[in-house]
Amino acid sequence: MKRTLQTLLVFTTAAAASSPAFAIGEKKEERFVLSSAASVPTHRSENTAATASVPLTDKKESVFAIGLEALKWVGASSRQVGVPYPDLWCADFINFILRRTGHPTTNSRAAKSFLDYGKRIDSPRVGAIVVLTRGKDGGHVGIVRGTDGAGNIIVISGNHGNKVWESPYPKGRVLGYVIPQNSN
Repeated sequence: MKRTLQTLLVFTTAAAASSPAFAIGEKKEERFVLSSAASVPTHRSENTAATASVPLTDKKESVFAIGLEALKWVGASSRQVGVPYPDLWCADFINFILRRTGHPTTNSRAAKSFLDYGKRIDSPRVGAIVVLTRGKDGGHVGIVRGTDGAGNIIVISGNHGNKVWESPYPKGRVLGYVIPQNSN
């Protein structure tokens, strides 16, 4: 939990510092308020698949909201996010995050179904959905958290040792990046 709060603080600081209004000293509108994120229940002791979705405050910030929501669930098991186990559940987790942030889902349990979701983007973006290769014909899907110095992506995904976990993946495994249709 402490690491999650530290990460949120880093995201907040980075967003504020990179704002053009901040650079010239103008008063600016808040990109997101930590108090509103803190009001969302994150208790994981029971099945939370049926919880209501979190309303978005602004569609243009929705990709970032997807990343924040995924970050809240790092360390959770499949049971805690209400998805089947021992089945492969990375796509189930991404659909769970999309529902919680008020976006349409793929209604599919296949990771590669996300290649036809929303709209494609050319490069990794925090909160974007990334589809990766897995083995010979398989796939894996997660949420982009960032990149390392070599351009490899850091991904939050389900079904990583029966947990939601964050891990780097080689950029060569990327099949595509997508964001919800109404996002920018």
